[in-house]
Amino acid sequence: MRDRSLPPPMDFDAFRRENGVLILLNLGVMLGLLVLHLVFRPVLGALSLGGALALSARFLMQLGELALLTRPPVKLGQRGTEAYAAFTVAAHIAFASLLSSLSPGQESHHVVLLVIPIIAAAFWFRLPWLVLTAAVVTGLTVLQVWIPLGVLPQGQLVEYFEATTVALIFILVAGVVRILAHQLWGREEALQQSLSQLAAARDLLVKEERLAAIGKLSFAIAHEIRNPVTMIACSASAASRPNAPVEARAESLEIIAQESRRLERLTTDFLSYARQRPPELRCVALATTLGSAWGLARQRAEEAGIELVLAPVEGEEESECELDPFQIQQALLNLLMNALDATPSGGRIRLGGSAGGGRLRLWVEDTGAPIPHAITERLGEPFQTTKPMGTGLGLAITRSIARGHGGDLVLEDNSEGQVRLALNLPMGRSLETM
Repeated sequence: MRDRSLPPPMDFDAFRRENGVLILLNLGVMLGLLVLHLVFRPVLGALSLGGALALSARFLMQLGELALLTRPPVKLGQRGTEAYAAFTVAAHIAFASLLSSLSPGQESHHVVLLVIPIIAAAFWFRLPWLVLTAAVVTGLTVLQVWIPLGVLPQGQLVEYFEATTVALIFILVAGVVRILAHQLWGREEALQQSLSQLAAARDLLVKEERLAAIGKLSFAIAHEIRNPVTMIACSASAASRPNAPVEARAESLEIIAQESRRLERLTTDFLSYARQRPPELRCVALATTLGSAWGLARQRAEEAGIELVLAPVEGEEESECELDPFQIQQALLNLLMNALDATPSGGRIRLGGSAGGGRLRLWVEDTGAPIPHAITERLGEPFQTTKPMGTGLGLAITRSIARGHGGDLVLEDNSEGQVRLALNLPMGRSLETM
């Protein structure tokens, strides 16, 4: 475990955030000094030209550094970040000393700038370097009194007393900030440990859920395959009997062909479900997407004697939606095929959509019987079907496509004569849920 009394390894992203806060603090202090000069000008006198130029130059430098930290051109490693931190502290100390030397007689309030490097060193440096920084700052504070005044008469020792008091305040600030930094580092380390444990528990849970899902899916596949395989085996045995009638042998061969087609359809649908690829987003018009699916299903509807209606698009009809047109077309066709199978001859199926508020709805509505409650509870799960020859993977594929787009498959209505399934999707390009 890392020694919590030591600063953590310097991360550039964390450093630039902390340095940005210190720069804002330093800019505020410099503005405060300028206001003090203006307010107390009769007492302090006018700011010297050299001091004004130094203050302006430093202010612009700090603004430029702040802008650079917002979007750094390169990301420094640990050593580069440590060097940058040392340079930052040295620059703060050098500027405070320069401003004091350029403003004779006004040094006492300029030393407030030295609190910035004290705070920075307490956060970034190891203890020996923090002590050295504090020694340099306190020494400069006393020297700013001693150099211009030299040896003072006993009555003027108050100047040294004030400088020493300020130096003690700097030492106190260094100690307090260091203590707070220790607590922060300890809490940060504890938080990182908690996050690591949580990530490990999550990974274990996900692994167990995946294994359980694989086992459940494997059981369902075995169950779905067993029936046609049993039928094929029995029919093949019956057809191979030497004394079997011709009619019975032909019937057995028909069963074998029928169950073989069922197996082929089952494996094809399962591969489509298992190999679902991430969507390739493209800008397409909502009306075009619905029209394509309607055109592909229209002939099948006419053959079944069912009216297939393309409803007008609701909301932002001309808006372009970002989605995978091929996957969405496949999802809509799955919904339409399910609706065609569930709708009796003479019924009606409506296909429509709406866009607005950043959401996209594509729906299919039929006049068939309601979906049984046992199926609605597990809607979209593999091998859930009421069709005698269905694989139960159509809605599973549709739900997978919807979730791949950041949305979901929703049963909006399930009443007698009105069953509506909808794809509820985001219209934007950002798919965080993928």
